Amino acid sequence: MKNIFTYGFVFLQVLACKKSDNSIDKVLENYGQGAVLRTIDQSGEFNYYAISSSSFTATIEAHYKEDGGLMQNVEIFVSADGGTEAKLRTLMPSDFQVGPTGLPRARFTVTLAEVQNTIRFSGGRNVASRWQHNLTDGLSFTAKDAASSLTGSYFASPYQYNLIVGCFVTDGSAIPGKYTMNMVDSYGDGWNGAKLVVIVDGVTSEYTLADGASGSFTHTITSGSTMSFSFASGDYDEEVTY
Repeated sequence: MKNIFTYGFVFLQVLACKKSDNSIDKVLENYGQGAVLRTIDQSGEFNYYAISSSSFTATIEAHYKEDGGLMQNVEIFVSADGGTEAKLRTLMPSDFQVGPTGLPRARFTVTLAEVQNTIRFSGGRNVASRWQHNLTDGLSFTAKDAASSLTGSYFASPYQYNLIVGCFVTDGSAIPGKYTMNMVDSYGDGWNGAKLVVIVDGVTSEYTLADGASGSFTHTITSGSTMSFSFASGDYDEEVTY
């Protein structure tokens, strides 16, 4: 009986020395921390017929990796319809101030005139403003690093803002024709209450994406009418483009 106990003890020792096959241990071996640019708010639109006065404004909050590098800078790149990117400008740590949560915040504005001086575009084009968060330890984080769990959650961190350069007539006179609006939701669950409001000759029509990732509508406007197009906010506007 004594010999059986001794062999069993040796067997347990061998098992204890083996490397763990637990999934959590494999995850922790490859675990790292990064940085996120959280979107606090955003507003504005681009109008091809009012380039000098069109702008997009947003407030971002920088979340750093713990016990590691801090912000070196935030680079802003722009492109039209997925074309070649060009750097618009660079935000430095001095452009950020400590916000209510104790983390750095910056409020920035991108003007359409600024974009025009950087890249070529025309009315109806999609202008993407991509952000790259560079840290002092050499790591960088941008749109491709933002998983879906970040883009529609508390962080609202797409690292990229997409704006259609609209052709909005500011004096209300209608440009006759058949208008097609293509609506996209990056999270794929509809517009969450947001909508496009079309007013023609005083009659209001509202269009939204009730569910899913994309949809479209058409609206015909005749000569001699008055018209206006506007966007009404809902929840998670950072997921919405049109």
